[in-house]
Amino acid sequence: MTAASTALPIKQVALTFLLLSALKHLLIPTYRSTDFDVHRNWLAITHHLPLSEWYFDDVDGGTVHTLDYPPLFAFFESFLSNNYITKALLCNGWLDERCLELLPDVDNEPSDNCIKFHRCTVILSDIVLFIGAYFASTSIGVVLRDNNRPHNTLLTFLLIVTNPGLIMLDHVHFQYNGMMLGILLCSIACMIRGTNHTMENDTTEQLGEEKSETKTCQSHQLWELGGAATFAALLAMKHLYLTLAPLYLFYLLRHHCFIVKKEISYKNYNNRKEKHQGEMKFCFSWKRFVILAVVTLVCFVGPFIPFLMQSNPIGQLEQMLKRLFPFGRGLVHDYWAANVWALYLFASRVATVAFRRIPIPDDIRSLVQPFIPFPEPTPGLVAIILLLGLVPTMIYAWKVGTSSLKRWWQLNSFIPAMFFVHGVVFSSFSAFMLGFHVHEKAIMTAIIPLTLLATTSCYSARLFIRTSYLGIFALLPLLFRTEELLLKVALYVTWLSGAIFTLESVVPKAKGNETLLTLFDYMALFIMTCLLLFMEVIHPIVFLPSGSFEFLPLMATSVACGIGLLYCWMESSVIMIVTATKR
Repeated sequence: MTAASTALPIKQVALTFLLLSALKHLLIPTYRSTDFDVHRNWLAITHHLPLSEWYFDDVDGGTVHTLDYPPLFAFFESFLSNNYITKALLCNGWLDERCLELLPDVDNEPSDNCIKFHRCTVILSDIVLFIGAYFASTSIGVVLRDNNRPHNTLLTFLLIVTNPGLIMLDHVHFQYNGMMLGILLCSIACMIRGTNHTMENDTTEQLGEEKSETKTCQSHQLWELGGAATFAALLAMKHLYLTLAPLYLFYLLRHHCFIVKKEISYKNYNNRKEKHQGEMKFCFSWKRFVILAVVTLVCFVGPFIPFLMQSNPIGQLEQMLKRLFPFGRGLVHDYWAANVWALYLFASRVATVAFRRIPIPDDIRSLVQPFIPFPEPTPGLVAIILLLGLVPTMIYAWKVGTSSLKRWWQLNSFIPAMFFVHGVVFSSFSAFMLGFHVHEKAIMTAIIPLTLLATTSCYSARLFIRTSYLGIFALLPLLFRTEELLLKVALYVTWLSGAIFTLESVVPKAKGNETLLTLFDYMALFIMTCLLLFMEVIHPIVFLPSGSFEFLPLMATSVACGIGLLYCWMESSVIMIVTATKR
């Protein structure tokens, strides 16, 4: 692999952005969900109301589109509604005032220009996604090149920015997931760069030697601080990324805050003092810890400070927490996300039907009856289960931090940066599979980082393909209108076919005749094809006119994809552990 293979010309990136933006512009008239009204109302809140009322406003109970994202995203919405361009559009009459009015849930149909304005904000916000994709793909490419590992930077970049899940979620359904994931990719890229600099420029500090007060941080420390700062800012923008915090905490605490020191001793031989180096020791650096803590807290707490400076700071904080963690919405979202709780609820319904229809002795029935249907897990219990699911990430993040300090990479094929990306994938998977009230879009937090590893090995490519065709298929019911049927199927099939074809040609195989798709994949794709036909053709014709089994397609999609993603989740854990322990 040559150095040129990791380079990604800026002109190609800019041209790709312009071409994709033109295609996204064609999607402006397509279906939009209630999330459009949600973000429209958030712009109105930040445009008309003082900051102290942003998290309290609900139009006298007339709307459910209340602000429920952290403060940094609220300031982003404020920027969109109060910048010079928006004001000019309002003054010139191109954008009507009603577009930024506080409206109830009824009689709030926006104008065409209002729709175009909001759609264009999402298209422009994808600049962050392109920056993150460029930064992360080139960073992982440099690390793998330096370790004589295969990687195709251009293909990785294109697979990220053309992902059909993001196109359907952001530019049809209407959200800003691409911008959020772009920030996450920037953070991952900083962590990768920091690890690479550590590998190349590792130095040891010696006990007993005087340190210069003007000594600056090494380059890898700055990269890691940048990764921590970017992630902290992301948390201040969207709190659902909190499940990645344990990985960052344990990895940075061990990898950044511990340093390797050598004991130095001086002995006199023949009236001559000689210096002898002893064993290397791990020492905790309070200086690094304090700098890391300050940088992280400033980036995370900073956006909260304007709200805490209001007349009722405690009330502001309580209201924010109430909005950010609305546990009253229940265990699952509007329709089941394809995770463990979808399988749990499905098993509960099957058990309920069986319990009612199958003859059971009265004494057994009285014992079983309190548990049928299965009890709904409480938010506290789900949080404990999720925390237990993240334990492997914390354990191996600590071990990897130690191993990188020991410079084991010089003795074997271990690459800490590879583990970190796998850790992000597994943590995101765990949050999706075990989290409380998880949205179906959360699977993209695993798919996008996993794309960085898709060209590195046959196993990673298979996991990426499986997670993609299962996770993105579970998003298709979001676009339920017949007008978008051809669009979503074409996006899904075209991108998936292109990804499989290109990865087959660039990913190294362990065996000469090995293919990325196995019997499991062919069976899964066949099942999903049948499921798509049932969902889009058979069910509307046979069941929907009579109103029977209205939610059967959604349940079937969640259960089928949930079983497949459960397998992918376990597979990602195995790959993460193997990556962390391979010597």
